[in-house]
Parts: sequence; structure tokens; C-alpha cells
Amino acid sequence: MTQILRCHCPKTIVAGIDDSRRHSPVEGVLVMQLLNRWVSSLFLASLALVPSSAHAQGLLFNLPDDGTAVEYEGNITLSAGPEDNNPLVWTSELSIKSVGREEAEYKGTVQPCRWIEIKVITGKSEAAGIDPGPVGARIYKVLVPESRIMPDRQDSDGIPNDVLPIVKGFRRLGENEIKEIRSPGLVIYPTISLLTNYDSPEVVANADVPEVLAQGLSVTAKHMKGVQVMERPESRSTNTGEYWVSSEIPFGLARWVVSITTETKETTSPRSEFRLLQTRQTDMKLKRIRQNAESELITP
Repeated sequence: MTQILRCHCPKTIVAGIDDSRRHSPVEGVLVMQLLNRWVSSLFLASLALVPSSAHAQGLLFNLPDDGTAVEYEGNITLSAGPEDNNPLVWTSELSIKSVGREEAEYKGTVQPCRWIEIKVITGKSEAAGIDPGPVGARIYKVLVPESRIMPDRQDSDGIPNDVLPIVKGFRRLGENEIKEIRSPGLVIYPTISLLTNYDSPEVVANADVPEVLAQGLSVTAKHMKGVQVMERPESRSTNTGEYWVSSEIPFGLARWVVSITTETKETTSPRSEFRLLQTRQTDMKLKRIRQNAESELITP
């Protein structure tokens, strides 16, 4: 089922692709700035367009033993459409770790909570690894009530699973100092992952074997597909995601593939005048599962 969300709200600038920058001496800095502007524009659009119950947090489906970590790797491609013969391509890594347990109060009740650490690094792939340029890695460390990590779109009381609720949290962007997260929840889409649990997703297959990067690992997973359309008078963004969820995998995800197309038109033009501006695609695959994981952030 395709979900269409419409809103009349202030225009958000969507970064375009400037071919003249592809071979610039400062290409690394420019393309990372382009990527960050694109994500920022998506984030602002999602805040303006998507109601709180429109999508679930989309990254954590189960809670493994403490000390467990999963790592994913894939590519992010930004192009001007299918005929773009020279798209921009980055390599991305994402890791999720459980790095501690403690009892904490959440909504008036003291209950078991888990420290979850999520790290994202995106940049050009080099022999020494990923070069993120001046942006650096992004690390989020949040204390989450164990009861709030679930595969469902809402809990038994009908409360939407649209963000990752947190008791407290911290983040570090690049080499900057660690800062406290003051919001009551961590929003996954689109700054951490382009994947979201879509409204009424389709079950493609109940028992599929997704392609993964982990050596010697074969996993059976439920193959899901969802579509979400965010539309305003001058722009339309279509997010199509396929993802493979399995109880065999810590935190639940074996692979996800997302394609986001952005179209534009004049504000007063009919919807038939929408024209493709750019396409962004990402394909993230499970790379490793490990134990005895430790936090990278030293926090209070």
C-alpha cells in the first residue's frame, strides 16, 4: 500500500547535482556537503510532512543479549536519474550495539533499560577504509526502555512506535565534543537511516534468504516492501523500501534497500507536471555479528 502525505508548508531546498564539481580538487569536501544538505532537506521535509503515527522507527525490531553488536555496509548513490552516467557514490557503514543495562524511570515506572549505541560513517571508500572527510562519524548513545524495542507499529495501548523513546542520550558528530540529547526520542529517519517501517507494508515473502556480506552466514527472513510519498505543491518525494527482518539477527535487520526519488514543479502547475530532479539509492547488508561490544563514547 502506498502512503501519500500532503502538506502546504514552507519550501525546503533540495540540493541538486553540480557536474562541474565532480572533478574539483576539493571534490571530497563538496560531495560530502552535498550529501549532508540532501539529508538535511529530507529531515526538514519529514518534520513538516509526516505526522507522528505515519511511520515506525524502522531500525530496531528485537533486543539481543547485552554486549551484542551488528555491522552493516553498503553504498549510497545520488544521481540525476536513470540516464545519469556519472552518479555520485559513497560507501556507508552502520553499526548497532548494546553496551550496558540499568534500571531507570520511564513514564513514572522504574524498569529495565538498555544502552544502545548507533554509529554511522559515510564517505569515499579507500584502501585504509572509509574517508568521511570533514564530516566524520556520527555516534548516538541512548538509554532505551527495553519494553519499547518491538517489531510492531504500535504497542498494546495503541502508542505508535514512530521514534526510539529514550530516558537520556548523547551524541558526537565527527571530532566535536559529546553533547547531550535533550529530546525524549531518537528519530532514525532520515539522518541515521533512510529506511522506515512503512504504513501497511507488503509481505513479499515470509521466508526469503537475503544477500548478506557476513561470511558463511545464511539467514531466513521475512521480505517486506513499503512505499511512502511526501508531497507539497512544488515537490514530491517517493520513498520505496525493501527490507528483510529475522529473529535470527540481533536487532532484526539482515538487509535493506531504499530508493528515494525527488520530483519538482512550479507551485501552481498541475501534478502531471512533476519532473524528476534526483534519485538516491542505498543498499545496506549485514556484514558482521560480534559479542563483547563496548561503547566508543565515555559519558556521565
